[in-house]
Amino acid sequence: MTPEELVASLAPVRVPESFARFGLQDAFAAVALGLVAGLLLSAVLRVVTRRRPRRAETARQAIAALATCDPQSRLTGLAALLRDYGGTAPPKLDAALYDPAVRFDPAPLETAILKAARSRAR
Repeated sequence: MTPEELVASLAPVRVPESFARFGLQDAFAAVALGLVAGLLLSAVLRVVTRRRPRRAETARQAIAALATCDPQSRLTGLAALLRDYGGTAPPKLDAALYDPAVRFDPAPLETAILKAARSRAR
């Protein structure tokens, strides 16, 4: 028996009429599945396309938050930020960190932090 004869001798597929008909329930099911797929897609797109803060903006916010602290805590926090961003320490920073009597202007340290944040963002 050849494959063509075998296929010709097979009985046709019998599907109940209710399965073959597209009704109102089927339309509602298709719409519901489409809505669920749309919700899932929008959730995924929201996660993927959310705005991420730039490193320089985050550094500016952290510097502004440290501006309200006492001088020694501010200096320590700024040094930690500089370490996190990988910048180079300005001169006399070590002495100011270990001796509270040493006066240190935080402006060069803040500039070094912002420079490091901008350079690592590229």
